[in-house]
Amino acid sequence: MEVIDFLRCYMNITAHDPSVHYKDRELDQFDAIIPRIGTSVTFYGTAVLRQFEMMGVYPLNESVAISRSRDKLRSLQLLSRKGIGMPVTGFARSANDVQGILDIVGRAPAVIKLIQGTQGLGVVLAETDKAAESVIEAFIGLDANIIVQEFIKEAKGSDFRCLVIGEKVVAAMQRTAKEGEFRSNLHRGGSAQIAKLTPEERSTAVRAARTMGLNVAGVDLLRSNHGPVVMEVNSSPGLEGIEKATGKDVAGMIIEFMEKNAKRGKTRTRGSG
Repeated sequence: MEVIDFLRCYMNITAHDPSVHYKDRELDQFDAIIPRIGTSVTFYGTAVLRQFEMMGVYPLNESVAISRSRDKLRSLQLLSRKGIGMPVTGFARSANDVQGILDIVGRAPAVIKLIQGTQGLGVVLAETDKAAESVIEAFIGLDANIIVQEFIKEAKGSDFRCLVIGEKVVAAMQRTAKEGEFRSNLHRGGSAQIAKLTPEERSTAVRAARTMGLNVAGVDLLRSNHGPVVMEVNSSPGLEGIEKATGKDVAGMIIEFMEKNAKRGKTRTRGSG
């Protein structure tokens, strides 16, 4: 195994002999690749990954699937089309539509999210209609794309991170927000412990990952009064927190999946899309 900084890669895009170069050498010896792409560099990371796909290198997660999951609005629309449970979500562009959006999600309290946000950044809980109006208008005034979602009060500040590999949830942890915080992300000071999922929750997590086209995904669920709802599908989930909480070697399971499935030229997209 070799670790490559994809930001240092450059590409020769040609019809007959596409290639990827890293520093001073051509990367033509790999059979498979495990992409770990930060949200802020998704565009360049998926471009490099797409180039490897064009060369016939097997990716753990394909570039199209990663791009799909990174677009919060697109991913929610895909989940909706498949009938997968999720919070009531509104999307608008004009400040004139604030009242309509709040009506859709059932008024305050409401959760307002930047579409480009990650690890809990760019997520605001507006506890009153007036606060929600002010936050939405401020974001729209800054030309930011946002979604507005119903607040799942019964979740009580806890969510479930389900680690999906292939067609199976291999590990799950319950994350609980720290006192006075509603975001349960470990980066925001939340705590984690091993979780026992219901069959419906396991099925929902697997279906969500499959809908995105991801072989490996971290699916975040909330327990609502109307069943499990998907908050996000992460294409490059952190492993440290869930391995510590569950005691499972998730990284080893990913390697085993690669050993069983990796084959040169075995990509669904071949760099298309």
